[in-house]
Amino acid sequence: MSYKVIISICGPAGAGKTALAKKLVDTLGKDLACRVPTDYFLKSYNNEGFEEYISSPFKYDWNLLTKVLQRRMGTECETPDFDFNKMRRSDKTGGISFFMRRYIVLDSMLPYLESKYIIKLDASAETRLKRIKERDKAQSANSFLNWKKMEVTASELDSEKYKFNLLLNGELDAEINVGKLVEFLTEKRLMG
Repeated sequence: MSYKVIISICGPAGAGKTALAKKLVDTLGKDLACRVPTDYFLKSYNNEGFEEYISSPFKYDWNLLTKVLQRRMGTECETPDFDFNKMRRSDKTGGISFFMRRYIVLDSMLPYLESKYIIKLDASAETRLKRIKERDKAQSANSFLNWKKMEVTASELDSEKYKFNLLLNGELDAEINVGKLVEFLTEKRLMG
């Protein structure tokens, strides 16, 4: 995968990761970049007690993501089919489709540690809650019920195991943040 550049945009729920990832792919061009909505790679709820479930971080199937990311450029790929209302994976495929490209933009609460660059996006709890409630309403979802678990997961970002190449403010418009991100990538000689 040495010819691929994996950019992981991570941060707490509602920080604006998806908007930033989509804007970055549009800016780089869909012939060069793809977005992989990495929350589709969450591991399924395994029927533990509610208190245990809600007080532990989400876990990701990084092995399955790695297998998908190893596919050839130009290959059509799919995320797992994941039911976010039941927090269960229905199948290892059948989710969001995308074409593998040179620049792979991941967006999830926790970063994929094999990424070339890890970008952290953050916003106030008030802003994030508002966005989550708006998203739930628009998508007829109930992710707000997992707020405590999402916050426990986000607190993992404060651990020593994560090193960020760039910190961005999710209170800012995605256009501003993508400008900062493109400037960063240009400095790293990945672009232009």
